[in-house]
Amino acid sequence: MKRRRWTAALAALTMVALAACGGASNDGASEEEPTDTGAAETTTSGGGGGEVEGTLTIFAIPNARDGLDAVIPQFEEENPGVTVEASYAEVDSMISTLRTQLSAGTAADVFSAWPGNGTPGSMENLVPGGYLMDLTELELSDRIPSGFDSVTMVDGRRYVLPMSIGAIGAIYNEQAVEAVGATIPTTWSEVLEFCETASAAGKSAFALGAQTLWNTQLINYALTPTLVYGPNPDFDEQQAAGEVTFAESEWVTAFEKYVEMLDSGCFQDDPLGTSYEVATELVGKGDALAIVSVTSTFAAVEANAEEGTTFNMFALPATDNADDTWMPAGASGGIGANANAKNPEAARAFMEFLGRPDIQAQFADAVGQLPMIGLDTYDVPESLSVPVQHVEAGTIHPYIDQLWPNPEVQAAHFDAVQLVLGGQSSIEEALAMMDAAYQNG
Repeated sequence: MKRRRWTAALAALTMVALAACGGASNDGASEEEPTDTGAAETTTSGGGGGEVEGTLTIFAIPNARDGLDAVIPQFEEENPGVTVEASYAEVDSMISTLRTQLSAGTAADVFSAWPGNGTPGSMENLVPGGYLMDLTELELSDRIPSGFDSVTMVDGRRYVLPMSIGAIGAIYNEQAVEAVGATIPTTWSEVLEFCETASAAGKSAFALGAQTLWNTQLINYALTPTLVYGPNPDFDEQQAAGEVTFAESEWVTAFEKYVEMLDSGCFQDDPLGTSYEVATELVGKGDALAIVSVTSTFAAVEANAEEGTTFNMFALPATDNADDTWMPAGASGGIGANANAKNPEAARAFMEFLGRPDIQAQFADAVGQLPMIGLDTYDVPESLSVPVQHVEAGTIHPYIDQLWPNPEVQAAHFDAVQLVLGGQSSIEEALAMMDAAYQNG
């Protein structure tokens, strides 16, 4: 696979992140997964005597699993006195369980924690409760690009380590696209033509797992950088000042295009009854040609694909001028340590380990993303070359919920999409719900 380095891209992304906000963030949105209230799946690996000892417990979302599985054995080899026990649960279940465990004092030593704001499991919502360990004095703190300070620090103290830089776009099964004679769309009209071509071949153009809450948001997240934030770089600040709203902006157009995709047969039957796992399986097997998702979804679609199948990410266009197109990109894969960890020494050692450039690169390779630390020397896979092009061009916007003032806005967005797609709410009513949540501060 062709690769290239991208020092300039890191500088561009840092500048965008610096300009974007004075405060909050989340990966989740974006980048994380919900649902499945079943028990977390646990894996255990062991070791024997070293500088740190005992059991280290980890609780994370599935999108982090491949990355953690890739690096945990090396941590145990370097720290033979530590046994690592890692468990995983879908995002909604994981956040709910984590909050309960943190309150009860039974949470894991290390866990998924979203940068900035936007979800109940994000940094801005965990720090006030005293739940996150202060990482400022660790060496990893100085390695995180300063452009991400606003989503990893509170009052000048570091609390979250992003493991990667992610993007949201359409991930295409290249062999499936070729088999039906389709072309990757670069304009909105071409998106609709792409859907027609897929339908004529008995395929779905885009798999949509809207039963899984975090998947509901991704198409709007992919469209609004082009429709809202690119044309008006001050929208976030204006919204915070009460000068603009969701309901009186191009967010209306984004929802209209989302509904147009539904009405045009772009998705498989019953997207509201389809989970993320089923949606990624459809793309992996070629029954759907693509999925609009986060970069860490590469691992999920590849897991369901035949050997030799290749996938590539492109921006989802929102206008009929290809030059208008922007992409969302931001800090993702956040990891935090429990301020009340049962094994704080092992937790600190593991966080420091995760902050090494070599470990970040291994993690990134495993999950199909770009490392937060050591990016200037990382060889970018061709599957991520388009997001990098947008980073270098400055045509990116941070994950939207990273800039929202509270988790209720994201929750309202989840509900809004499901209600609109289900025909139970108008777009105007849906956006009014989001505006009301935003105004709660």
